[in-house]
Amino acid sequence: MPSIVTNGIRTHYEIQGAGPALIFVSGLGGTGAYWRPQIAAFAKDFTVVTYDQRGAGSSDHPEGPYSIEALVDDLQSLIEELRLVRPLLIGHSTGGAIGQLLAARNPDMLAGMVLYASWAKSDMHFKWCFRMRRALLVGSTLEEYVHGSALFLYPPDHLRAHADVLSPALLASAAKFPERDVVLSRIDAIMAHDASASLSSIRIPTLVTCAQDDILTPPYQSRLLAEAIPDAELKIVPQGGHSFSETETCLFNQIALDFLAGIHKSAN
Repeated sequence: MPSIVTNGIRTHYEIQGAGPALIFVSGLGGTGAYWRPQIAAFAKDFTVVTYDQRGAGSSDHPEGPYSIEALVDDLQSLIEELRLVRPLLIGHSTGGAIGQLLAARNPDMLAGMVLYASWAKSDMHFKWCFRMRRALLVGSTLEEYVHGSALFLYPPDHLRAHADVLSPALLASAAKFPERDVVLSRIDAIMAHDASASLSSIRIPTLVTCAQDDILTPPYQSRLLAEAIPDAELKIVPQGGHSFSETETCLFNQIALDFLAGIHKSAN
């Protein structure tokens, strides 16, 4: 995995495929590995870029405080350093928050984006969810934290059917976990997120999507995003939880690929 200095930190990234540039931006976990179920399908038509965010994976883990604005600065620097020309963006949850602010403040930087299981402003439901996750991180083991967090990511049917695979993967992620203070600072950053005043400035094609059974960023959050972003499309799927790109991979890939293909066709 190559690395590059962006905004004063060393950022690890991967590039696969060929075609128009497409950058995937992960959620709170912040690692490019989240998008493994998507890489092969999207790399057929796009130059796919994944990366580990500040405080995540193999990138640098500087001390906080962290903010969504700083993560936006990091992503802008990465796009510039890699000389990506108006890339497309798919952002999950926190990645969607990063995409919102980047598109609002730099109208010509992106060609279009998919905001997946994201939110415009942290309301009390969101803050209560992360109050619980924060308490787990502070007051229990990392193993309990990652298993507790999984309850917010996956619907019950998926957990029941895949627990034998998910649990070892969660334990492996705990073994590679960043310092708790870094994760706590990332949690504080997303709890402070409020892009509601900026969304009307977004002028690029935008798809907002989520699953009906997402309990972390429920469908009303996606509706609010789609209503606030000019001409945004909204697609709510019946099931899949907060991580439906993982639990309903084929459906997610088809929705996103169809939308991105439309942008590429319009550009030509």
